[in-house]
Amino acid sequence: MARDVTEERRLQDNLQFYLRQVLQAQEEERKRLARELHDDASQRILLLTHGVDNIASKAEKYSPQELRNELGKLYDLSRETYQNIKHYAQALRPSILDDLGLATAIKWLAEQLHNLSGIEVRVKTDSAPPLPPETQLVLFRIVQESLNNVHRHSGASEANITLQYQGDEIRVTIGDNGKGFKPPRQLSEFASQGKLGLTGMAERVQLVGGKLEVHSQEGRGTTIVVRVPTRLYAGTST
Repeated sequence: MARDVTEERRLQDNLQFYLRQVLQAQEEERKRLARELHDDASQRILLLTHGVDNIASKAEKYSPQELRNELGKLYDLSRETYQNIKHYAQALRPSILDDLGLATAIKWLAEQLHNLSGIEVRVKTDSAPPLPPETQLVLFRIVQESLNNVHRHSGASEANITLQYQGDEIRVTIGDNGKGFKPPRQLSEFASQGKLGLTGMAERVQLVGGKLEVHSQEGRGTTIVVRVPTRLYAGTST
């Protein structure tokens, strides 16, 4: 009985530790988005405001051609601002996932990474059965975080994503040809290594009754495998 109580206490302490790590990772992501919105979108909007004010207060000093040139600059700046705000909104909640489904949303992520970094991303998907919204969102976020890691840390030139349906299970595999790393023996050790993104992935997968595996070797890339049931198991909530 004493051993059982000790084990239960250890599990509770571990759960609290990982929850704190996940919350910290979420807060860091919010800070990053807030910083980017401030440094990018708010500065562009401020430039737009100053430009419009300048034209309005000194319109009589501009020739027709100069006025067209200034308005053209403001138009280009407004389009860039709109596209950037749209990008941030997609990062917070991708409408493509709700509108077109998981497979299309994953292809969109791959295209976004290629456009951003030049990394070639190949995607293979099976025909998708209906999936619970919670499961779709979890898988989307895992692919998103994995591709962020490929871009920021792996040094890879290419990556592969496969989406497979096997009976009552869906399997997503994300692999790259980057520098890799030496993974810990237990997924629970990722947090202690400072790999909070991988810790967050593992927590998300557990919420929908799935499992996550990380395979990596220094100099030989990294592969993440996620398996989740196609039906949300009873008692799950996100």
